[in-house]
Amino acid sequence: MSEQVNKKVLITGANGFIGGALMRYYQNQGQDVIGVDLVGNGKDIIEGDISQPDTISSLLQGSDVVIHTAALVSNAMKDSDMWRVNVLATRNLIEAAKKHKVRRFVQISSIVAYGNSAEGELDESQPVHADGGSYVLTKLASEHVVLQAQANDAIEVVIVRPGDAYGPGSRPWVIVPLELIPKYQFMLPAKGEGFFRPIFIDDLIRGIYVAASHPDAAGEIFNLSCEGYITTKEYFSHHYTWLGKRGPLLLSTKIALRVAALASKIAGLVGIPNEASPASVMQLSTKSWFSIKKAEKILGWKPEVSFEDGMQITREWAIKEGLLKK
Repeated sequence: MSEQVNKKVLITGANGFIGGALMRYYQNQGQDVIGVDLVGNGKDIIEGDISQPDTISSLLQGSDVVIHTAALVSNAMKDSDMWRVNVLATRNLIEAAKKHKVRRFVQISSIVAYGNSAEGELDESQPVHADGGSYVLTKLASEHVVLQAQANDAIEVVIVRPGDAYGPGSRPWVIVPLELIPKYQFMLPAKGEGFFRPIFIDDLIRGIYVAASHPDAAGEIFNLSCEGYITTKEYFSHHYTWLGKRGPLLLSTKIALRVAALASKIAGLVGIPNEASPASVMQLSTKSWFSIKKAEKILGWKPEVSFEDGMQITREWAIKEGLLKK
């Protein structure tokens, strides 16, 4: 079946990496779209708190589809904050969406839902596993929230699990490494042989767009990732080259976990977050990659941007933003 044009689309987290890219894509398609975030822009992004849906009831009214990208994406935040934003706010939002008769709710989850210990090629039938810290746990719980809301057929639910989404504006895979490498605070566990599954932001956005509109996507979960994988060393070596640095620094996972635990303890004492946490170490040590056959079959989607082109676009953006020198 072909895609249908959504009458009105509401995007949460519209100032974020994925949410902002979605906003631009829908606008370029000439579709009626509105964004919501904690900070508005006075135009197409409205200030609102999704944990208190009454503040955005006027936006939900008449919306055909909600694409929920808002989340804390971090391995350094407090468990209570992660639970409040990623789980409780999602529950409140989808219940409000049902109340206002929104037809479809698209939950942007993550491939971390499979857990850090899973190995090999994983498709959507793979059991999820909460071995990876608060981010993994809250992503699993948020999926449960939306699936439960669909149980009585009151709303269509689609869950999207992106791979390692990179490109202009990516905080974990572009901005943070470029900030930490010059400070000698970046390392790769598993001696750089962990698996990285890069999906360029433009390809991811196309996939989400189709998942939000395709009739056969209702009730489904989709991996939107690349075909296969590369090593973390292969991916992050680009950042070192861009910065004119030698590296990456490669450590065994055992040693990296000790370093990360010490760094997290020191960060806790001085009251600052530490993204180079043990949870991040385990995430960068994974040995899994993701089948995208289901997305190809149902959505007719597959990645189009080569890794080389994606990294070149990312580098040019980083120069423009002052993260790199020309």
